[in-house]
Amino acid sequence: MKIKHLLTLLLTMATLPALAQGSGIKGKVVSRGDRAAIEQVKITLTPGERQATSDAEGRFRFDDVASGDYTLTFEADDYEPLEIKVRVDKLTKDVRSIALVPVYTEAFDDSIFAEFDTETANDTQSLPSSLSSSKDVFNNIASYKFGEMRFNLRGYDSQYTNVYFNGIRLNDALTGYTPWSLWSGLNDATRNQENTTGLQAADYGLGGIGGTTNINATASQIRKGLRVSLVNGNSMYRFRAMVSYASGLLDNGWSYAFSVSTRQGGNDWVNGIYYNCFGYYGSVEKRFNERNRLAFTILGAPTERGAQQASTQEVYDLVGNNYYNPNWGYQDGKKRNARVRNNHEPLMVVNYTNTPDDRTKIDAAASFRFGTNGYSALTWKGGADPRPDYYRNLPSYYMANNQFSNAAQIAELWRTSYDTRQINWDRLYDTNYRGEIDEGTYGAGHRSNYMIEERHTDQLDLNLTAQIARTFRDNSRLVAGILYRWNRTEYYDKVKDLLGGDYWVDIDKFAERDFVGEEEKQNDLHYYYEHGHARRVEEGDKFGYDYYANIRQAKLWAMYNFNIAGLDGTIGGEVGQVTMWRDGRYMKGTYPSNSFGNSEALDYFTYQAKLNLAYRFSAAHSVEFNAVALQNAPTFQNSFISPRTRNEVTPGLKAEKIWGVDASYNLSYRGIKARLSGYYTMIHDQTDIISYYDDLQSTFVNFAISGIDKKFFGLEFGMTVPLYMGLSLNGAVSVGQYTYDSNPTFVQLADNSSKILSDVDSSIVYWKDMRVESTPQTAVNVGLSYRSDNNWFASADLNFYDNNYLSMNPLFRTDEVLRAGATNAETAEMIRTMRAQEKFDSAFVLNASLGKNWYIKRNYTLGFSLEVKNILNNQDIKTGGYEQMRLNKIKADESNTSLVTSYERFDPKYFYMFGTTYYLNVYFRF
Repeated sequence: MKIKHLLTLLLTMATLPALAQGSGIKGKVVSRGDRAAIEQVKITLTPGERQATSDAEGRFRFDDVASGDYTLTFEADDYEPLEIKVRVDKLTKDVRSIALVPVYTEAFDDSIFAEFDTETANDTQSLPSSLSSSKDVFNNIASYKFGEMRFNLRGYDSQYTNVYFNGIRLNDALTGYTPWSLWSGLNDATRNQENTTGLQAADYGLGGIGGTTNINATASQIRKGLRVSLVNGNSMYRFRAMVSYASGLLDNGWSYAFSVSTRQGGNDWVNGIYYNCFGYYGSVEKRFNERNRLAFTILGAPTERGAQQASTQEVYDLVGNNYYNPNWGYQDGKKRNARVRNNHEPLMVVNYTNTPDDRTKIDAAASFRFGTNGYSALTWKGGADPRPDYYRNLPSYYMANNQFSNAAQIAELWRTSYDTRQINWDRLYDTNYRGEIDEGTYGAGHRSNYMIEERHTDQLDLNLTAQIARTFRDNSRLVAGILYRWNRTEYYDKVKDLLGGDYWVDIDKFAERDFVGEEEKQNDLHYYYEHGHARRVEEGDKFGYDYYANIRQAKLWAMYNFNIAGLDGTIGGEVGQVTMWRDGRYMKGTYPSNSFGNSEALDYFTYQAKLNLAYRFSAAHSVEFNAVALQNAPTFQNSFISPRTRNEVTPGLKAEKIWGVDASYNLSYRGIKARLSGYYTMIHDQTDIISYYDDLQSTFVNFAISGIDKKFFGLEFGMTVPLYMGLSLNGAVSVGQYTYDSNPTFVQLADNSSKILSDVDSSIVYWKDMRVESTPQTAVNVGLSYRSDNNWFASADLNFYDNNYLSMNPLFRTDEVLRAGATNAETAEMIRTMRAQEKFDSAFVLNASLGKNWYIKRNYTLGFSLEVKNILNNQDIKTGGYEQMRLNKIKADESNTSLVTSYERFDPKYFYMFGTTYYLNVYFRF
């Protein structure tokens, strides 16, 4: 009997470790190439959305996991995302070694996002709304493969995609767009990203309608080791060098990382553009214990680059080149660009994380952005417009007025003379050298007639945010956060280069023409009252306009994640307040009582409600449904009719309302991944302000449009199918219809008097059912990719684009212009011609890439990647453009030039896709 009792006791003691262990999942993550452990891999357990991170040995563990079927998702910098299915019983499941496959995304050039970030929509192609790898099969293809066409996911502008940096939303406070240029060129530091798709919520915020991206750039999130890369290309710049290092977590709890880069040179396609850009990044982090850590990050991308500007097809045909750039000319034998982006806006971020227990996490963060952002352009006091493609310098201007001999002479000069087709810098300098001298009023020297101005938007931007996440015993989860944003942006103009002259006189040239009195033409009445004349300004001085845009924003948000009988759901809500006002620094002569000091404060209540539901039928099949309703404050630039001159609020200004739904089916079976989604979104009460010289009114005007409604619906499909021995078939299809869903109203006001120029009873823009511009509404990708066991990678992709439309001028769709253009007889055909929206031709583009990694003694990696785009060298693919706001006056004949018989639209301006380009990257890391 004693022996029996002893055996029972021994068996009980032997089973105690197993009983104490309970159920769970554990394993180790390694690289497929050299089987080396990978740390800082994010592992997500679904359902329940629990997360773990692999340690320095690649190990991870989930405890207290209930019995059932689960999905583990592995995400790591430089590796393909991986999903595996796991069944958990009573004991801990050991999945052993999980091998991740290295990715070859080194060839991607992120400068595409900063290349066309000019100060007006008319100067730029639409910026793509996403640039991020993703575990989502469709987004992973579309974000990279369709970038050549400035593709916007679901047709949304980029302000509807929320981009976070270390948990802080950094979409621009004044425009909503993502300031990619803040970290452009710092690929190594910003490649670690978390993403959500469409209407899905994220751990760091509810997001909007275009998905979210969170860039994790604290020191502990950067892959350990040294990395050196060199790039040669011909699309944006010639040369890039980058050096990065991360220490990983040291024994004393510290970790640090840094990265520096430079991009230099021009390209094969557009004359006059160049890059002189640098980037720096540094981060240090201290883990005090298992519960507390603190991180500090600073980065910046000082940049000087010459810009490209669109032109008309007439000009492209005259020079025989669809990449003609009117911004430059020769000076002393060297190319000089008049439009140069020069910016340096450092960003500093502090992050603190506290985990009081295993189920609670508290994050707090603060960021500060500062520095300067300038964009130069030619300006002049009087005389001929110096821009070579100005409409009066083109043959079409003379042809329209029956001056055929002059048209032929101008056409010949365009084909043969650089002085005609480019900026004539010598002529501008010569004019200024001979400028007027009035020592009695403005002092000694020549007064410049031409100069280079630099328009500034210098931001001070402070963000404070905190959030708490709590996981309950039933694996439901509550996340709540609060944020506050303080932004003050100074808008001003500065004299950059007087082009040989000695000074500039600070007066409003349009007011000088429109008014007789001295006071009306003054940009700064305070100075005029004190000195009796306008200010003399020299290089480096402010002039023209100077005002502060002030934004204050506060938000409180929360979301609850639950799982009931296999149904995974998230319910979220957000409320906020936005206050904005203008603070003028100059008292303008045209608006002495409404330009200096603070405007009225505009207050807007914002909200958002979001629902996410997902149901998994099995490990292979799942469905999702998402819905959102929200209200956004209007942007600052659309809230004031002309912030450059006065405090006047835009007529008809309202908060923007959005609601939308989407639904998806997901497949993950034997290596096959696919997603099919449908979506429907409505956007109401948008506002837009356009300022331009109006030929009908013969003055500079402000055109304020309100009540703009848009409708977006369509289908998305993405898939990847393994075929044989490392060969896979990949594809993505985006088919949508994005239309204007209303005929908005407008008010047209004279810029110098605020006089209403439009007919209130017929102030309608006929936009309903027109297409939303500047993104292809049909995009298809079909590709093959190959990964060998010895780390070769190759791919070939064929892209197809259709239903891409030109950005519309609202003026051409108004009754006033239709009447003015029909002096002889207003016909239905003329109306259709004026209102018609141009659709670009469909296009096919063939791309390919090749890459290889060599592992040296299991500690070093040498590799290269080469991407070649537009292999067929098609140079006739329009990627964007816009209709000009001006109208051409048509004269009866040469003998009576004062008689205007009708008006015609100015020709639109276009951008074209580059011909064959390459991007070669060679890198070394250990």
